[in-house]
Amino acid sequence: MSAAILELRGVEAAHGDAQVLWGVDWRVRPGEVVAVVGPNGAGKTTTLRVVAGLLRPLRGEVWWDGVRIDGLSADQVVERGVALVPEGRRLFAHMTVLENLLLGGYAPRARQIRRETLREVFQLFPILEERAGQPAGTLSGGQQQMLAIARALMSRPRLLLLDEPSLGLAPRVVQQVYEVVGRIAREGVTVVVVEQNVYPVLQHAPRGYLMAQGRVVAEGTAEELLCTEVVQRSYVGG
Repeated sequence: MSAAILELRGVEAAHGDAQVLWGVDWRVRPGEVVAVVGPNGAGKTTTLRVVAGLLRPLRGEVWWDGVRIDGLSADQVVERGVALVPEGRRLFAHMTVLENLLLGGYAPRARQIRRETLREVFQLFPILEERAGQPAGTLSGGQQQMLAIARALMSRPRLLLLDEPSLGLAPRVVQQVYEVVGRIAREGVTVVVVEQNVYPVLQHAPRGYLMAQGRVVAEGTAEELLCTEVVQRSYVGG
């Protein structure tokens, strides 16, 4: 079994005076697709923000590829190969698809090969090449999610963090999104997917973490997580 490429050690974080993370530990190996599931308010998004350099932890450490990164800025984290696709996509709606994509490749390392990366992104998402001159806000919800993922890929990440990629999408479109996630992982990109909607992600991620009230309360295979009391109570009503 390979060593972890992403490791969180006892991470605690707060929003203002309210502490929301308590001793979070994650270990993610190279090339994995790992799910992080749990009810609303579990601290999933906050943990992603810590990894991405958008929020400094109160305590604990974040290690990426053998280097501690919890003291780095978000730009420095991106330059080290970590990209976040935020909840709600956060596209520039009045800018074109192409302009949104080019913004994703702003980091110095990515800018040098931006044309090559754009070609690869269009191969992965042909619809985006067809709509390259169209304002991002006029795309369908599924196409906007594809664009948000593609924009993150423009930074040439080795770790892709996805926050609620199925939010507001029809089941058929969710399936398409996760098929793309699988293709990205097969290309060697490590993927961490946060979802409140547990069933789609646990069909595609072999293992994961269950969070509740700012803590990791269980970890294991997808089958093991589906059988936990928290998932049964929160999602099945058992």
